[in-house]
Amino acid sequence: MPEPITAADYADIFGADDDLLESHCVTYVQGTSPAGLLHELRARRTVPGTPVTGVSALRELTQETYEQAESAGTQLVGVTAVGDWAVMIEYNGLLGTDPEVVLPATRGRTAVSHMANVAPGEPFYWYEDGSVRMSYDEDPYLRGGEHPDELLDVMRQVGFGPLADPDEDDREPTCALANFALAHHVTGVRLTRRLLETAEFTCGFVAQPVPSWLRV
Repeated sequence: MPEPITAADYADIFGADDDLLESHCVTYVQGTSPAGLLHELRARRTVPGTPVTGVSALRELTQETYEQAESAGTQLVGVTAVGDWAVMIEYNGLLGTDPEVVLPATRGRTAVSHMANVAPGEPFYWYEDGSVRMSYDEDPYLRGGEHPDELLDVMRQVGFGPLADPDEDDREPTCALANFALAHHVTGVRLTRRLLETAEFTCGFVAQPVPSWLRV
């Protein structure tokens, strides 16, 4: 039996792209196309200029449209096909780890999302048929969802370490690369730097949910 993919196998996933390293959200949705996922997320497609090739072009488009997206309360996303999965990339975004956004697109299918930015924590969400199967936000020790411990052994194997109580372990967990490996375990999708550099991304603007404290 082959050795499982681990965090070490994703050591070069960011290349020299510090923007992606510091702030990324990657979402994998089974059984749909890029256009199909954008439709389910009610995205407004960008025109002209899509699709764009490679994450560098996606980063540039994100920067060029930042003010436009922010003023409209939206987030630019780029989606590419990897097998029968749609993989969505966000620079400086977090829509994939917001169940309110993603759950409607997971009816009858599996989805996974993980992110990292300058804020503490590197969240991971595993969605299954309209529900959160397993998730964590600030620390992988503090898991939620309907089956919070289902991936516990796998998490240790792919590189999350002992998953000790943070009050008893002074080390701050760094989970970004382990998140990629864990997503690979759930989805079977192997992302590489080469794939990200050559993928064709269909882009769109997805509405950001209104914070609960602003709702009447």
